Amino acid sequence: MFVNKEILTSEDVHLLVKSTNGFFARDWDLGLGWNNMRYIIETALLQARLLNRTLILPSFVYARGCQYEYHVCGDYAPMVNKGDAVGSDEWRELPIEQQMAWMIPIEIMLNITHLRETHPVITTTDYLLLHGYDPSEENTSGYWKRTEYHTRANVITGTVPSFYAIENPWYDPEGTIRVDTIPEAMQARADNHSRVLDGSIDSKLRQRLPEGKSILEWDTVQSALNSTDEAELERGVVAGGWEVLYTYDSIVGLDYNKAVVSPIKQIAPLSTIHSFDQFGNQTQDVILMAGGVHYGRKPGSMLFTTREAQDEFARIVMYDMKRIDPLLDLAETLVERMYEITEGRQWMAVHMRRGDFVRYGWVMESTPEAHMSRVIRHLDEGREILSSLNVSDSLRTYDVPGLSGPNDDTIKHPPSLADDWFFVATDERDPKVLDYFRGEGAVFMDDIMTIADRRAFGEVSDVSWALMISDVRALVEQVILSRAAFFYGHAMSSVPGGVLNLRAMRGADPRTSVID
Repeated sequence: MFVNKEILTSEDVHLLVKSTNGFFARDWDLGLGWNNMRYIIETALLQARLLNRTLILPSFVYARGCQYEYHVCGDYAPMVNKGDAVGSDEWRELPIEQQMAWMIPIEIMLNITHLRETHPVITTTDYLLLHGYDPSEENTSGYWKRTEYHTRANVITGTVPSFYAIENPWYDPEGTIRVDTIPEAMQARADNHSRVLDGSIDSKLRQRLPEGKSILEWDTVQSALNSTDEAELERGVVAGGWEVLYTYDSIVGLDYNKAVVSPIKQIAPLSTIHSFDQFGNQTQDVILMAGGVHYGRKPGSMLFTTREAQDEFARIVMYDMKRIDPLLDLAETLVERMYEITEGRQWMAVHMRRGDFVRYGWVMESTPEAHMSRVIRHLDEGREILSSLNVSDSLRTYDVPGLSGPNDDTIKHPPSLADDWFFVATDERDPKVLDYFRGEGAVFMDDIMTIADRRAFGEVSDVSWALMISDVRALVEQVILSRAAFFYGHAMSSVPGGVLNLRAMRGADPRTSVID
């Protein structure tokens, strides 16, 4: 355990950082939504651990939605023009109320006390106070101020922090594969310049490489080497000068949601592999990972050289990144209410991403009617899946660490009926569209959350106002989605990735989720 409290003094911060090799900073892209920020933080925790450094989190994130008139939320959380705050013109053409965002403390979005039990983590405010700055000097864009944050001395040690940047183009330039660390045996193979490789295997594998790529999928390896024997294939791959690497499968060919529920193997030529922990040789006080490294990359933004390391990352995602207790308690209450309105039967849940996806043309269906028809079709399929599990099939789990076995809650309840209510999480805000969805059987969070629930949340939380913020409510909604007997979501959204992770850690059967 590093430290077990939410608010740190400068002395606490100093001692925490002193137990590591220094600070690890990121250029946080605060223009992104929380679920994108969540998986970026997960990667940053991995990177900081590999360098044995204390991660500096942003002190706040920007929420993009208010359940009421936008100025009402502005009475409780600092309101900014998001484009001005992050330096982007993306939202300039929208009505002014849709350009607004609210600064939400990171401690509301993330249980930082729990996180600190296993990771040395501070906020940018903590860093600034340790070096004599006012917290208001934190960059509103989330990017690290390379000069301004390094002009004042540490109030404990009296020294000005030194600085080193891992520039973005260095992360994985063309022809290279970034991995976590290089094991001793792999390094020995790389250092053995007199090593004789099996040219036939190398040739067969290189013939299958897509143009401009250095990675081969495992099924391609099986085909190229005409074998399904795992041990034999791994020996052959190494003999040909390649290495087996570990990562996570895409969902319908896309890596937007960064779920860590389907581990897979890939291979790459040994000559292309570079470890992230090589930057551990730098001794400066602050190391910055410059720019974003999430887009187009797998969860963790790197591959792993052992299955054990891959599982450790999955544990970070599923068990270390946790919501605050009041939000979890509220979610449990609303889960029980779904069972009440379905008279104890299995109930199903859907994430319907609309909002900005309609504007960008990424929505599943262009009209609400077509979108709902698609949902109903998948729910009908889900009902058949659940029926088959109840009757004849043994339950399965995702291949993730920390499970004791499948969760049989699904088959303990009577089957869902065709006209049962189903839970919907959506960013749709048009009242007419929402009423149409209700008419088709949809239930929203507001429909099952009572005044008593809100008051109970306020009694155990000093941020009862946070339920006005759509992004905070979405944290509750994701838990509810994870508890449904069947879940349907959209592959281009990062929300279902978080839901799948939650379902996996509960021991849900993979067949009870569909993403398209």
